[in-house]
Amino acid sequence: MKASHRQPQDTYVQQLVAQICATITASFPEATFEIAAHPTQRGAIIDAHVVTDDDFGVLDLLNPTLDELLLSEDIAIYVRALGPV
Repeated sequence: MKASHRQPQDTYVQQLVAQICATITASFPEATFEIAAHPTQRGAIIDAHVVTDDDFGVLDLLNPTLDELLLSEDIAIYVRALGPV
């Protein structure tokens, strides 16, 4: 996994981001990531660069978890599935 970071300051959010990236990498070993702090909420924005024709193949791995984080902990982590860098 290769990641370019402008990390969120919150260590708990950093741990969540690492788990999310690991989940993506388990299915897409060639994935690379660009990570930034969310601009307006506690959370992060993850650009996942993967080789796939189906963005939902990436997003379906994560959506229940991301929804639960937002609803139960008010942590906004957004993942954008992008093509390779």
